[in-house]
Amino acid sequence: RCEDCHGGMMMCVSCSVSTHECNPTHRVELWNGSHFEHTTLKALGLRIQLGHSTGQSCINPIAAPGDDFVIVDVNGIHQVALDYCGCDRAKGETVQLLRARLYPATVQAPKTAATFNLLELFHLLTFKAKASAFEFYNALARRSDNTGTIDIPDRYDEFLRMIRQWRNLKMMKRAGRGHDPAGAKGTAEGECAVLCPACPQPGKNLPSNWREAPDNSRFVFGLFLAADANFRMVRRKVSSEAADPTFSAGFSYFCEISKYREHLAKFGDQKEIHSNCVKHHAVGDANTSRFANLAASGIGTIDCTRHMMKRPSSVGELQKGERYANMDYIFFHSTSQQDYVRLVMSYDIACQWSINLWGRMPDMPGYVQIDREGKSFVFLVPKFHLPAHIEKCHTSYSFNLTRGVGRTDGEAPERGWSNINPVSSSTKQMGPASYRETIDDHFGDWNWLRIITLGKCRILLRKLKAAVEERDAQVVDFDAFTKTIPAVTVLQWSTMVEEWEIDNDLPNPFVSVTRNATQNDVRLALAEEDGEYLKRDDAAPVHDQVTPGIFISQGLELEAQQVRLKADAKALDASATALQRAKILERKIGLQRKIQAWTDLQRLYMPEVTVTRAQERRAAADTDHEIPSYDISLHLPSSLTQRMRTHQKLFEYEFRLRTAQAYEGLEEVRRHLRLRTHMYKYKDKHLVGQRANTRSRNLLTRVQTKVDASAAKYTRARHALGTLAERTGAVGWDTQLQPLNDEDIRAFADESEKDKLLSWIWMVVGVRVDGDDKAVQEVLRIEWCKARARAMRWSEEVLLLREEMRRVQTFFSWQADWWQQQAHRIPHLSIEDTEGVAAYAAKQASIRHLMAKRFDKLWREGWLMVKEGAGADNEILELEPSSSSFITNYPAPDR
Repeated sequence: RCEDCHGGMMMCVSCSVSTHECNPTHRVELWNGSHFEHTTLKALGLRIQLGHSTGQSCINPIAAPGDDFVIVDVNGIHQVALDYCGCDRAKGETVQLLRARLYPATVQAPKTAATFNLLELFHLLTFKAKASAFEFYNALARRSDNTGTIDIPDRYDEFLRMIRQWRNLKMMKRAGRGHDPAGAKGTAEGECAVLCPACPQPGKNLPSNWREAPDNSRFVFGLFLAADANFRMVRRKVSSEAADPTFSAGFSYFCEISKYREHLAKFGDQKEIHSNCVKHHAVGDANTSRFANLAASGIGTIDCTRHMMKRPSSVGELQKGERYANMDYIFFHSTSQQDYVRLVMSYDIACQWSINLWGRMPDMPGYVQIDREGKSFVFLVPKFHLPAHIEKCHTSYSFNLTRGVGRTDGEAPERGWSNINPVSSSTKQMGPASYRETIDDHFGDWNWLRIITLGKCRILLRKLKAAVEERDAQVVDFDAFTKTIPAVTVLQWSTMVEEWEIDNDLPNPFVSVTRNATQNDVRLALAEEDGEYLKRDDAAPVHDQVTPGIFISQGLELEAQQVRLKADAKALDASATALQRAKILERKIGLQRKIQAWTDLQRLYMPEVTVTRAQERRAAADTDHEIPSYDISLHLPSSLTQRMRTHQKLFEYEFRLRTAQAYEGLEEVRRHLRLRTHMYKYKDKHLVGQRANTRSRNLLTRVQTKVDASAAKYTRARHALGTLAERTGAVGWDTQLQPLNDEDIRAFADESEKDKLLSWIWMVVGVRVDGDDKAVQEVLRIEWCKARARAMRWSEEVLLLREEMRRVQTFFSWQADWWQQQAHRIPHLSIEDTEGVAAYAAKQASIRHLMAKRFDKLWREGWLMVKEGAGADNEILELEPSSSSFITNYPAPDR
């Protein structure tokens, strides 16, 4: 009986053999009188005859060498009896096998082949399940025998060779290289890459006059790219280029390796430029020893950032981290191969990398240098990465505040890494060419799936619907906001923001110019005021050296020391060493002495607390309980009860210092949150293994402790301000200094730019020290500019999406025509080869026509949406009249 045939019918040997002439790799069992036992169709007498139709015999059959042939199929590894056709007009052995849909392991006297079905299945499993060849092959061996009692031929090495050739041939075939008279040898760099149909592709999906678009509408034809590095895709020092030669010399996504390495050889151990932003480990660690045992420390890529697709000749191996020498070459190689008028480049270190980029271009090979004539370049930081940067980067490199970028976030490479990272367990042990070709293969499948999902999953349509809804809502909000502001003010702000959009070196309208005072600033101001007071004739100083301002400042500093000491003392556990405990004791004694000295001054400035202190000492003596120095009440003016009075100036001084302290606390919270975001991102991207992740978690715990401490600092200051405001009559201080709840302590979220769910802590304007009441105007200006930016970004997004949908349809039409033109390019082919080449070209053209038709059907409802709603006139974008022909150049609704 057969294990693979439907029904499981029992047959005699003769019937079983004749039935399986079309299924020679089925698994069969033979009844031995007591049970079924394993056997093979070869043992039963089945012979596979190539070169003839099924059931026909050959007058001159030639058995495979040794009559020992192995076929690897989806249901196992099979030993078969195989005969080649030896007739006069017979084709070669390889051709006969291929026509039987069997892929030979070699072209010379092959003894092993794999079925096309098997190779197709494994190819898909590598993409979807990230299955390794070793695991897959051994699973097939166990399907053949799961008991270990049968000798299964070992064809693992042959299988590796076949699947590698299969991938390369599939790539070549799908790129049309078999239809080009130049063949595989004439393949250009990047020619086999799957192109993004939604990106601008001159000559393929852009109108003929696209370069004539006015400056303020050129953004619809802009090229949006993103750079990033992946340090999971390492390769160990295994094999060599000579031992592992390549099938693909930069034909798809990796840059051609010999040119790339020739360029890198000029830089050696290049020292990276010191960063004036936060430390970026991938760059700063470029010359550390952690890459010493790796042939490749990862890969760097340039991606299409709006559609998450890999670009041709835009991937390169990294050797020592994310060095400029590597990333510059990959960037210039990617962008020098295409025409464009505007390039928006996203990179998590763009604030540093872009500074001297054009100064480094002369160091590049001439074939990758860019002609910048007629082109504009915009460098930005991806939205998720931006909070980890310094404050200046938050506006200068923000997608949200940059004109002509829509709602692009620049994070495409990050999303794509999750698809390729599981492959690293296999690729890290590969030779150099196998490593590159495997990654190329996965990137090709990734790009193809991205194209399918543009329509099948309605990605662009969903985005368009959401963008139209947000565009209309943001335009309405902005118009309503604008009506509440005097026209002359709106004109001033409009001029300011438009000038800044052209030249970022001008005053930034999104940034507060109100000076953000620190406690030290306020202390200096108080000292100057005290100095002026002492010059007066009627001055009656309480102390000849310590002024009231110094007295209150010292009190707040003692309070801060108490908080820190208490936290450190509580952190001691049973494992603390004697030295650690001794240091805490020393700090307690030292703080006790400082407090005692300060309370001596307090008796002069605040004599009313003397009685309270005496009562506290008696109560402690009665309970025989020693109060630790970090719990001693300081009795600052803000802690006095309503019945207790002191000099009014002390209340005012503490109010000013507490205000600065509150703003400092908020700034510390924001800074630590940015650091936490950066560390989370670095951990997820770069750290592998329990040890590294444990260390990272410990660091994150320490950062969270700082967040909590800063939040507590703010809360103390705000509580004190509430009491002091009653004594000083101050009003309006709590407009910005709001209660800080746990849910408010969250990282900067870029998506909040569209729905205003940003925590209030990120929208606080600095405390004023000059007495000039400009803060309210600044808040209004900043919020108006942000509202304008939101309305503009969503309006741009709608136009970008509509143009991308048009480009996809146009690209499919172009590609279908291109395939039709390939049908008869190669002369002097046999009749059957000519028909086969033409049939494949027709099939590919038909696929593109079907995709265009399906996408159009799915997107039909989106074509009209753009012209409806409050923001449909695009007035917010202030486009030139001549722009209309470029932003309305879409398929007709009745297409």
